[in-house]
Amino acid sequence: MARWIAAVTAVLSLCGTLAFPDAIPKSSVEPIEAELTSDLAARALRTGSTIHAQVAIEWRSAQCVLRKGAILEGHVLSIVPRTNTVKDSELSLAFTKAQCSDQRLSTLNLALVALAAPPQQRDLGVLNAALPFKASGSGGIAALKMAQMNTNLNLQMAQIGIGMPPLPAMKMGDVLGISRLKISIGSGPESSSVLRMRGRDVALDAHTMLLLVPMQVISPAGPTAISAPASGSRAGGAAAPAASSAPLPALPDTDADIDLCAPPQCNTALPAAHAIDVGHPTAGISIHELGYAARPNKVIGSFDHDECLAYLGPGELLVTFRLHILATRHSLGKAGYTRRVIRAALVDTRTLHVTHTVDWELSDFDDFLWPLADGRILVHVASDLRVYGPGLRIQNRMHLNGPLAFVRISPDKNFVAVGTVNERHSPELHAQLREELGADPEEDINIDVVDRSFEIIAHSAIVSTVMPPVLLNEGQAMLLAQPGLRYRVAMLGWDSRASTVARFTSGCKPQLSSFAPDLIFLVTCDKQANFRNYSVLRPDGKPILVGRSTLNEVGHSVEVSSNQQFFVVKVVESSLPVLPDSTFSAADFTSERLDVYRTADSKRLFAVRVGAPSSSLNGYALAPDGSQLAVLADQQVSLYSIPSH
Repeated sequence: MARWIAAVTAVLSLCGTLAFPDAIPKSSVEPIEAELTSDLAARALRTGSTIHAQVAIEWRSAQCVLRKGAILEGHVLSIVPRTNTVKDSELSLAFTKAQCSDQRLSTLNLALVALAAPPQQRDLGVLNAALPFKASGSGGIAALKMAQMNTNLNLQMAQIGIGMPPLPAMKMGDVLGISRLKISIGSGPESSSVLRMRGRDVALDAHTMLLLVPMQVISPAGPTAISAPASGSRAGGAAAPAASSAPLPALPDTDADIDLCAPPQCNTALPAAHAIDVGHPTAGISIHELGYAARPNKVIGSFDHDECLAYLGPGELLVTFRLHILATRHSLGKAGYTRRVIRAALVDTRTLHVTHTVDWELSDFDDFLWPLADGRILVHVASDLRVYGPGLRIQNRMHLNGPLAFVRISPDKNFVAVGTVNERHSPELHAQLREELGADPEEDINIDVVDRSFEIIAHSAIVSTVMPPVLLNEGQAMLLAQPGLRYRVAMLGWDSRASTVARFTSGCKPQLSSFAPDLIFLVTCDKQANFRNYSVLRPDGKPILVGRSTLNEVGHSVEVSSNQQFFVVKVVESSLPVLPDSTFSAADFTSERLDVYRTADSKRLFAVRVGAPSSSLNGYALAPDGSQLAVLADQQVSLYSIPSH
């Protein structure tokens, strides 16, 4: 969570201004504002060690343009550790390289002139991305609404209370919020700045704010004054519209408790002990002969996307799974190289015969298949997004301009948001940052919003460290963090109106998604009470279904029939508790419970518990009319009949 604030500034122009005293001359030097990408501890460093910082606001000079998110590279020139005889610790740092409008690092000598501790509220803010669209093409009324939303984005964000903690006023030589630390500018080897920590080793947290200036402006006569960044905000974006300076209207709020569920408008899901055990499928399809091999002993941090079931129409079930073979490495264009192969087999559920098979090469391990309307599916294959219809025939395709980051589809299937990665770094720098951070570094994500015909109707850009947008038919559902483990779901409508949908408490990062006909699926947790909650909400925040699970139940997900009249909730049961954000073994999975509900009144129509569950989120599907449930488990696909009542 500590990286969210840095990520959100790439999405919203709403951050607090970095203020400087009015007495500083206007002709003074504009500093570079950056933040450490990882923790810095003198005990873990040695002379020559490399450190990195990330630019927070775009910065320009005649020789270099630093985009927001550009990497600065620094080096440790000397270390004086604290010992029994040396009470204070010292560390000299020099920044010598930067990404000047390039994926590679080039020479840029900078002096560190001030530091500030990360904001105390850095973990608060928007957790998933808004789409400040710029409309283009012949998108009709939808594009017009998106363009209108772009015009009013800052006002909307202010209305729902989205904002970032302002940074303190800083000047050269300041160290704010870090006790016992002092900075001596230009006094170290090669005119580096020296950090001195009294009584302990020098240590800085990730996201510590740094101010740097070009080395040539540091003169023996004394440090040059620094001025506020020209952008006027940490986001480095355009100023808010004039309307945002006027008093904002009061936001209609809601005190609705999403855990309050009263019939007949809402139903409470029965706990696992009371689930209806229906263990007799009407038919079974063995997929071992097709090349499927279960991997029950793999250790994972989240449920994967190695298997997926989808109906292409009445009697046509598509079974897809990862082939666990040594995939031949092929170039897949801008998407990258082959990392896995997915086998797709189309099965006639009436005769149980396989009618078509095809192998798809993918460059990632993420989700690769999304149901559309009218018996169609959207599939990521190589550097394309393809639409397949009945008979597994290709109906349309869209070429990707980079590795796929995500696909999000509105519940009415009218809009598809496609995110592709725009790599900021050279392969060498990317690998270095990944090793340093223990995860992929932040990247830019370009978003194309397309209609049913794959015509691009809008463009946008976000960063990879925030969750993808959650689309509803009315607009976007935004997840906001608040103090005290409190969260809020806000709605940004296509009609430029903002509202609060629901408030709740969660001891872990909530999971938020949408599904047809126009519903929100929310999963939260309470670590101390050892349970997870899941809810199905209407766009106005009214729950139609709430359920509670123990920490032994995980992998909550939901699917809907293509006629939108039925949905199924899946929960996997483990023999051991699975704590939020922890790794777990598929070998501990004991069973999987699936409950089928009627959308109109959330009445449960059917429940089944199966053994040897899949570790995939998508190993189940409802028939188009909701009359059949297909479940992948124990190396076969089982088919269950759903009662019509």
